[in-house]
Amino acid sequence: MTQFKSTKRRKNDRQYIWEYMRRNKIFKIEDLVNIVEEMSLPAMQDFFKQMEHASYIKVRIPSGKKNKPKKFMDRTYGLIKNTGALCPVWIRKQRRLYDRNIQEVQMRDMLYVPKVSKKIEHRPVDALEYAKGRVIQILQDDEEGLPWNLLQFRCGLSPDAMTVAAGQLIRDNKVTTGRHKGVCVWKMRGGRT
Repeated sequence: MTQFKSTKRRKNDRQYIWEYMRRNKIFKIEDLVNIVEEMSLPAMQDFFKQMEHASYIKVRIPSGKKNKPKKFMDRTYGLIKNTGALCPVWIRKQRRLYDRNIQEVQMRDMLYVPKVSKKIEHRPVDALEYAKGRVIQILQDDEEGLPWNLLQFRCGLSPDAMTVAAGQLIRDNKVTTGRHKGVCVWKMRGGRT
């Protein structure tokens, strides 16, 4: 009889942490430090940052506080996405997590912050112009017209803003009203523009 090597792989610290998270939906970092043997605190912080960015876990803010604790050791996390027994694996070249349970690579970009010029000039849109533009945008998508209450709901405008915008659009000959099956409907003048 020949001797075979065991095919069972040794679990790494990430796998132990993942199993602990699956058992205890809410957990403290202090508790995890006692469980793992070889993982350093900076490595654990990186692992949690990756998991948090991929929406697997979320920091729980203590009651009566507005922000999460600054010290990593004082944080409490909650498991949000439990996909299975195997912990997600970090792929260095792609800078993404690979979930072996659902065989899927995390698609969110890692901490991408767009560069913004400081010379941006803020030009707020006039409320009436915004309301008129929103009404036109909604009516252009619907050739048959819409009843007032449905138009107001789809535009997301207050009744006062809707009334002022609709009155201005009627004066500008951009929209018209009519009756369809006994209901007053609003539509674009001359169909789509």
